[in-house]
Amino acid sequence: CEVTRSKHKKQTTMKRTLLIALCLFPLLSAWAQLTVAIENPTGIQRSELLAIDAGQLGVKPRTNMVVRDAFGIEQLTQWTHDGKLLMSVYVRPHGKTTYKIQQGMPAMVERSWVSGRHYPERLDDIAFENDRIGFRLYGPELQRRGERGFGHDVWVKRTTELVLDELYRNDPRILFHLDYGKALDCYGVGPTLGCGTPCMIRDGKIVYPWCYKTYRILDKGPLRFSVQVDFPATADGITEHRILSLDKGSNFCEAVVWYDGVNQPTDIAAGFAIRPVQPDGVVVGTDFVHYADPTVDPDRHQYQIYVAMLFPDVHVTITQQENHALGILKNYTDGRFHYLFGAAWSEFDVRSQDEWHLRVQGVLQAKKNPLVVTVR
Repeated sequence: CEVTRSKHKKQTTMKRTLLIALCLFPLLSAWAQLTVAIENPTGIQRSELLAIDAGQLGVKPRTNMVVRDAFGIEQLTQWTHDGKLLMSVYVRPHGKTTYKIQQGMPAMVERSWVSGRHYPERLDDIAFENDRIGFRLYGPELQRRGERGFGHDVWVKRTTELVLDELYRNDPRILFHLDYGKALDCYGVGPTLGCGTPCMIRDGKIVYPWCYKTYRILDKGPLRFSVQVDFPATADGITEHRILSLDKGSNFCEAVVWYDGVNQPTDIAAGFAIRPVQPDGVVVGTDFVHYADPTVDPDRHQYQIYVAMLFPDVHVTITQQENHALGILKNYTDGRFHYLFGAAWSEFDVRSQDEWHLRVQGVLQAKKNPLVVTVR
């Protein structure tokens, strides 16, 4: 009798469990596959990285996810350090498309589109690149030797391959500054802001930030590289912090800059150097400035490097002084200063300054009119 009652109780428990599972099945099915509807509000083709917050997807950051496009083809993804799922999306002008997202193990990454690291073998450089362009920051060892390299350097490329490690493995005196078909360093920095470097303005003059003190790599790819660099405190106790992010397929690096210890309103800025030999190459708008740089050895190189700064969501005063173009943010006290800086090479994907102007306008339009995302 006891055996019969136990068997009956077990069967009843199993039935209840099955009933609960059947009731929850539609909810589980809906949760297991999400549809991400994406609408392009602009009249330009959108091919960019879309970042969706983990909370919007209803999952914890770094949950294994599989993303498929309208053909069912799996797309490359990446979780960022701040809990966002990155995915490459393509939407035609004023178009709509959908992607499917499921929990599951994504396919093995066959290649990364970005890379970067600290190079202690080259005076503490931090260098990073994507499939279009590369950038470099100078480090503490260079500063200890007394060499003045204040700004962001630019690496130009004519390949979508990641090549910085190859260049650093070889003798930099041979490969860095000469064109052997893949990439080279022919952009001049020295005692300038280089390309898109932030600075403080004191008594109307640029205060050059020199080299970083510490660094932390936040995102390693395959779609985005991000690094945070922190700088020594100034004599009056102000400390600069900078996060730089470079995405697959972009000529532009996103900069987020903030300062600790600012006790009174202070002007800050982002700037790039203007070579005196070609001052007429500067084009200024209300929220951008771009320039055709003639390289460090123009008579022999015969190239142009197109540089730009974009300010899509902050009001700055754009001016030229001390052989620099500056976007000045007035009366800063706290908060984060966000802008983009970038470059392209006449020997690769942008052949003239007119083309560069169109790219600048397209990026600005995209930043000001983000894709409309609905998760179902």
